[in-house]
Amino acid sequence: MLLALSLSSVAQQQQPAAPVTMTPELTKSVIDTLSKALIANYVFTDKARLMSKYLYGQLAKGAYRNIKDPRVFADTISDDLQTACPDQHIHFDFNPSVPQTRPGGQPAPDRYMDSLEKANLLANNFAFTASDVLSGNVGYVKFTGFMPVSPAAKETITAAFRFVQHTQALIIDLRENHGGNEAMIKQIESYFFPEKTRMNDVITPGKRDTAKGWTDPTATDGLVMRMPVFILTSTNTFSAGENFAYAMQAAKRAVIAGEKTAGASHFTDRFFLGHGFMAGIPNARAYNIHTGTEWEGVGVIPDIALKADTSLDAITSILFPDSWIAKQRRSVYKLVDPAAAQPWLGTYESGLKFYVKDSALYCDNAQRGNQTVKLLYISPGYYQLDEMIQIKFGQQQGATPGLQLYFGNGLVMFRKKIQ
Repeated sequence: MLLALSLSSVAQQQQPAAPVTMTPELTKSVIDTLSKALIANYVFTDKARLMSKYLYGQLAKGAYRNIKDPRVFADTISDDLQTACPDQHIHFDFNPSVPQTRPGGQPAPDRYMDSLEKANLLANNFAFTASDVLSGNVGYVKFTGFMPVSPAAKETITAAFRFVQHTQALIIDLRENHGGNEAMIKQIESYFFPEKTRMNDVITPGKRDTAKGWTDPTATDGLVMRMPVFILTSTNTFSAGENFAYAMQAAKRAVIAGEKTAGASHFTDRFFLGHGFMAGIPNARAYNIHTGTEWEGVGVIPDIALKADTSLDAITSILFPDSWIAKQRRSVYKLVDPAAAQPWLGTYESGLKFYVKDSALYCDNAQRGNQTVKLLYISPGYYQLDEMIQIKFGQQQGATPGLQLYFGNGLVMFRKKIQ
């Protein structure tokens, strides 16, 4: 996503490039440059050498001889790189608008501050698409990517989490999250730990460096999310989305529900190779001190298996079997034993009158113009009154008998029995 934005920005600043046609000399030159960049930067040097060897082997066999279109050449090279070393982060592209004169193998600059890119991030709400409170006072936040950290991004993200800070549990939906910025992972993790906490480290072999991944409680404007957290995943959850889910699971701060994720843990830099060619080369990897490993090629394994297309209502019923919505989904019509129901029958505050008719439990609701409803059975003494309220008979407030009203938004009210 960020790559597409950056390239569109670059395109506006570059003059149209002369058409590129692949020749044997250009093909060899590009493979030479790519091979050097791989060996110098790929996270595992031995695998980089395997990729280089495979490309030169393909070159010697004439696999690229008849390719004239640079885009076809780039696609073919990408496929060959995956054949030699499966890694979902590695890619090789052609775009005539990318800089033509940068030295081969040098990382491309970070273009986040480009005005077009900033406008796109703002227009897309920094990839945050939902912040809501579901039935039963369950928070729900969805975001489809991890955008670069900026004052505007922090303001948006803090507001999204602050809206659900008083919920009893929080669902974070990463089923369509395709990754993004490492710094934003740490920013979002920090909302969930009141103390500085070690999460995923980043190991960069080429620099012989390990950057320890600590949360930062000072970066959250005082917001701390203390409720239980459930993270939804799918096979499309990728890269930074996996990083966040894996770290939260390993720290025992979240339960993962959904499908096994894509299995892409590496960190990637862009390298301009000249002639319009660019490579995304993974040059660092994740490491978690709690698990002693990462999720590359394996994916994040869910604690609770769910299909990605499972509805939110069904998900909340599964995750919270005692929740209001789960009870509503279980409610059914059931014959009532009049003798067993006798203690519940009568009139309660707010004009609620309960009685048995034809072996069914009914309520006349004076506040709704004496509307009559047939109650749905949930469990002994517990019924669904209407689309908004569940009731539990045989309750007391001190010495006063009555019933409890349970609303879908989490509100609970007592109504005493009058007669």
